[in-house]
This record gives sequence, structure tokens and C-alpha cells, in this order.
Amino acid sequence: MPQDTINVNLTHQALDIKHINYYQPLLVYKCSKIKVNASTPKVKILNLNINSFTKQIDALEKEGSNDQDAFDKEKAYLKKAIQAFFSAGEQGLRSVKLLIYKEGTESKEIKNQLQENRYTFVVLINTYKDNTDGDDGLTVYKDDYTHFKEDKHFFVFATKESEIKELFKDNTNSKTKIIVIHSKKEEHLHLRFISKYLHEASIFHSTNPYGLKFSGMNPITDSGEITKLRKANINFYSLLNETGLDGVMAFKEGVTLEGTAIDELFTYHYIKYELTFELIRVWNVNNRQNSKLSALQLDGKKDNAYTTAIECKLKSFIDKGILVSYSDL
Repeated sequence: MPQDTINVNLTHQALDIKHINYYQPLLVYKCSKIKVNASTPKVKILNLNINSFTKQIDALEKEGSNDQDAFDKEKAYLKKAIQAFFSAGEQGLRSVKLLIYKEGTESKEIKNQLQENRYTFVVLINTYKDNTDGDDGLTVYKDDYTHFKEDKHFFVFATKESEIKELFKDNTNSKTKIIVIHSKKEEHLHLRFISKYLHEASIFHSTNPYGLKFSGMNPITDSGEITKLRKANINFYSLLNETGLDGVMAFKEGVTLEGTAIDELFTYHYIKYELTFELIRVWNVNNRQNSKLSALQLDGKKDNAYTTAIECKLKSFIDKGILVSYSDL
């Protein structure tokens, strides 16, 4: 095959690009006392839904014979986290997969799940700690992130900090698709956010997360803290009008750690994969002819099956309100 041929797995059903989970996230929890599978991969996977998640978490077993009290508290904490995810009811997602692991190296299974199920968003739940006002997810997962990091996916972290102190404080790791959300104690704002945002995006993809509203949240009103959060590109919950004149609370700023609007980057991601799928589809229909990309006539002088397919797909994006217009191919 030519070196510049499309490189894609066309036989493994689990990797079929048609089954990308744009609007279903993968939740990840690094546990302390919860028992996981004894055999590799040493993880526990739960397929949760809004009606049965309580029973499923109650059924989790303890690792070892000691620390029953700590185990009970951890289960209660995890239950509240999932409850926060489902708190929007009909206005949020109603089912989700949760992956629980303990040992750092076992976090490699996260990457396997991403390859098999093609999740677009991965949301990391902070490990339970007693007597704290929350934690910094960038610290909790800093040593494990290297096992599952992948630039094609969005990773959502929660932090109690007003600045970036770990993992992404330098340029070692890409910030492009990293979303950090300020959340204290058991608010789990990042879980509330992803559930409501992806539910709305599944209805109309070009949903703007800025301004989303959540119940049971305490807004940040300190101007100094808000300034720090904005400077660090950490999302937070505050008054829509920060002078406090209207009293309306809202999610801000709706950006990645790099400062790009989440909905804009998510839309580019969606368009890229949908167009890739369309090209592969045409390639298969044409018995994989003209697979050598450099041989294609993409200069606009003459249409071919590929350019026509792309143009039809772009037109459908305009009809759906995802694109406003596009320039010549």
C-alpha cells in the first residue's frame, strides 16, 4: 500500500468510526477501599442509569477486612458524585459507564475503553478524602495520566484550586482538549456540567456551555478569586452579572485549559470525524480505488466522488446549524 494511503481499521467492529460516542462520556474513579477485579484488567466497570445507580454502588464490595467505616464513607461519596451527574433529570444524561480502578498502572484500561468504545469525553472523579473541601484532580491523577492520555479525547478534571498547580502547569502535556472546572466539597460541578452539556449537545450540537444553570450550587462571588480562575482558564459557577444586580447564576467561561471555547473545539472534532467517516465510506463504495491521497484531484478543477461527498456533508452541517458557510473546496 502507498505510504500516504488512508490508515484505518476496516474489519474490527469495535473500532467502527460510525459508533463514536460523541455524547456519552466515560466516568473514571480512582478508588481507595473499593474492591476491583482480581484478574487483569484490575478494574470495576459499572453501566449506570438514573434508576438503578444507587443499588449498583451499594453492591460494591470492600477490599480487605479492615477500614469498614472508610469504605462506607467512600461509597457514600461516590453515590453523591453519581447523583450529581444525574441531578438534572430529564435535562441531563440518564445513563453512563463508570470505570473504577485502584493501582496506577491499571489506568491503562481507560485507553482500552477509549479505543473500543470511542468516547469523546472522559470525566475524572476525585478520590474520596475525609475532612477536606474537595481536591485537585490534576494532583490526584498526575501520575496516572501518562497511561491514558490521548490528544483525540477531551479530559474533564475538577479542582478546588484557583490556579493550575499540577500536570498542566508547564508545556509537558497538551492543554488543547483539557477542561478544568472549579468545584469544592461534594458539589461535583464537573459531573453536573458534562451531563447537562452533552444532553443539550445531543439535541443541538452547537450548544454553548456558557450560561448553563444548575441547582444546589453556591456561586463564587469573590472578585479576586474569579480573576485568578479566568486567568488560569478554569471554569466556575458564578453570577451571570457579576455585579450581582440580577441574581442569576451561571456556568462560566466554557473554555478549555488553552482558552478555546469548548463548543467550538467540540464542533471541529465532530466535523473532522464525520468527514473522515464519509471519505472512508466513499472509498469502500469505490472498491478502495484512488486510495493514494496524493493522486486525488482536490484542486477544484474537476469534481470526484470524494469532493462531492465532502460538499454534501458540509451542506448537511449547514442545514443542521453546525456551520454557517464554507469556502471553496
